[in-house]
Amino acid sequence: MDKSLKTIEKYLVLLTALVSPILVLPVFPDYFNTPKLVFLASFVGILILVKAAQIIATQKLEIFTSSSGLPILLLVIAYLVSAIIKTPNKAEAFFVPGTATLIASLAFFYLFTSQGKENKSFLSIGLVTAGFLASLVSLVSLAGINKNLNFLPEFAKSENFSLLGSSLLSFIFFASLIPLILNLLIKDNKIAKKIILSISLLVITASAAGNLYLILPGKKNSPKLPPTKISWEIAIDSIKDSPLFGAGAGNYLTAFNRFRPVAYNSLDIWQIKFTNSQNFFLHAITETGLLGLFAIILLGLVVFRILTAKKGDTTENQDEIQFDFLKIGLALSLLALFVSGPYLPALLVFFSYLALNSKSKKVVFNFEAVQEKERQTSIMASLLVSLPLIIGVIVFFYFGAKTVSAEYYFKQALDAVKRNDAKTAYEKIAKAIQRNPKVDRYHASVAQLDFLVAQSIAQKKEGEKITDDEKNTISQLIQESITEGKNAVSLNPQRADNWELLGNLYRQVMAFAQGADQFAIQALGQAVALDPANPLLRVSLGGTYFAIGDYENAIDTFKLAVIAKPDWANARYNLAVAYREKGDTDKAIAEMTNTLSLLEKDSNDWQIVKKELDDLQAKKEAKKETGKTGEVKPEELTPPQKAEKVVEPPVNLPEEAAPPSPEAVPTPQPETTPQP
Repeated sequence: MDKSLKTIEKYLVLLTALVSPILVLPVFPDYFNTPKLVFLASFVGILILVKAAQIIATQKLEIFTSSSGLPILLLVIAYLVSAIIKTPNKAEAFFVPGTATLIASLAFFYLFTSQGKENKSFLSIGLVTAGFLASLVSLVSLAGINKNLNFLPEFAKSENFSLLGSSLLSFIFFASLIPLILNLLIKDNKIAKKIILSISLLVITASAAGNLYLILPGKKNSPKLPPTKISWEIAIDSIKDSPLFGAGAGNYLTAFNRFRPVAYNSLDIWQIKFTNSQNFFLHAITETGLLGLFAIILLGLVVFRILTAKKGDTTENQDEIQFDFLKIGLALSLLALFVSGPYLPALLVFFSYLALNSKSKKVVFNFEAVQEKERQTSIMASLLVSLPLIIGVIVFFYFGAKTVSAEYYFKQALDAVKRNDAKTAYEKIAKAIQRNPKVDRYHASVAQLDFLVAQSIAQKKEGEKITDDEKNTISQLIQESITEGKNAVSLNPQRADNWELLGNLYRQVMAFAQGADQFAIQALGQAVALDPANPLLRVSLGGTYFAIGDYENAIDTFKLAVIAKPDWANARYNLAVAYREKGDTDKAIAEMTNTLSLLEKDSNDWQIVKKELDDLQAKKEAKKETGKTGEVKPEELTPPQKAEKVVEPPVNLPEEAAPPSPEAVPTPQPETTPQP
């Protein structure tokens, strides 16, 4: 029985190493990361069940310890504690993106793969096979052959398609496997295996070179990553805000919104919101604080000890050349984490090299009865040890299955929206929410869908009027839209994007509903507080003030948008229009002139702004001559718009439609923002 279970364990290790880094399934919104995480977590769970069965069958508990075990355990604890204490939305910590689950699963996988030569051998075979298959797909894609293969789904026909998810991850994965293959080539004396390994080495090396070319600076597939300096500042501010636990596992986007410096707006990627740091280590420190930093420092010391150890000190491998290749692989996989976020392929290779380089010591706790009369006690002892493992895995599988099915239905809802099939979209997203009501993304999507349907009903041809039934339907849809927007905020009140969604919903229904303008100002104001360096939010808030004729507050808000990004033409244009509407012609001319200097002369926008500037200057001259002020009609760059009434009389929003009270979350203001 024990022998059979160990055989099952070895093949589970093989399958996990083979499938988890390259699995791609278009049944989830994220084709690449979600399937990989689901497969890894599922098979690690099965491995734990097999281990529990071994404990019961043998009445022994075998624990393998190594120098890498302690820092890995501390990193897992840091992620779990951070997820429980700090992450507002636990679904993000444990399921999607599920950083805590990813780290915990990799830690368990390390535990299984570091025990004994056979498991390490099966791990190596699985990784090399995965690399070979992924590199074949990559080479086919690099050659453009995939575009002509009709049996492939559309997403697999995309340019430079990769099973790993990106050209950067492909290069990291393939390059990191080269030392492992060289190690196996030297170790194995069988000609057939040497031929297979040589072919694998050739294919993987070629694919690594091709993907390296794609990610060179200036190339189309060159990765867009936040600068190290920006990621560093976010990590430091996150620790200042919550020293021990950081921003919370799976909560990097919130930290990015709150702590990115104003200097980020000077970059050409300023409109991108990153959900990952520039590298794994800064990402982990941001999410887990000093606990994670301590674990990373210990892990670094362990890796340094392995890399500088003499032959045989840290592994069971006695061949100096083989030993050196494994050390080279560990060093490469560690360096790769300095340019990669918390992605499974890169982390899996690193944890695998840790296992291959570690020398484990076996500690055995024997529950087996010496005498027949003690047999019952022996069985009870083994059950007491194994049952918590079994129960833990069953609970995880139960909630995991609900989460995975929810993501599946959410993907179907998104596909229905693309087909303009509102009925199916409602049905599928309702199933997603039923299975996992704690995901703010689902509620945000329902809110947007409700509003789009209400908007389509309200849009009538010229001369047509909205019927009473249609007005009732619009009113109901608006209220449902706002309710779902509030649900999204309640599930993750520190996420600026949720407040922005709610604020924009209120803005959009200002044409339908009385009182929505003040609600929009409240919600967008909270979004600005949680994302203070974002000039887009300040323009949205300023536009709301402008729409209700509050030009003073509109000007003050647009000024802050200009301070946050002085070279953004649209912020200055909005400020100029607000000055113009207020009647401050001189300041309007100054800002229109600034706007003009930021636009290309051959662009349509330049022509629009030039005409408005000429009109303002003519107005100023006319005012000097006559003392009268003429009206200037706003043109279209993307100026703030006054609210228009679409439904007459407007729909009255109930009291419960008001935005929820924001949590008191102190966010450091950008240094360049003037203090009141």
